[in-house]
Amino acid sequence: MNIYQRLRREGEYVPGFLIKLWQIRIKEKFGVEVDSDIAEVIVKIVHERSTWKTSRAEKYIAALLKAKGEPKERAENEAKDLVRTILE
Repeated sequence: MNIYQRLRREGEYVPGFLIKLWQIRIKEKFGVEVDSDIAEVIVKIVHERSTWKTSRAEKYIAALLKAKGEPKERAENEAKDLVRTILE
């Protein structure tokens, strides 16, 4: 089982309206459009900040980006930048 499947199974439920609100907020504040899967991870890490959770979120987002066709190194860098930008 890959990290995407594990996190999806272990994750808590996030209401759809929160995901949509965060997508809008991220686009307005940072000029970045994110998919609902990535926005869901961001909602979870914003409400539960810890080093462990942040690291898992970076890996999860990188896995999502790789699944969408991004090269591994670029996906990892984009995931790390996105998570750190959002949490600052």
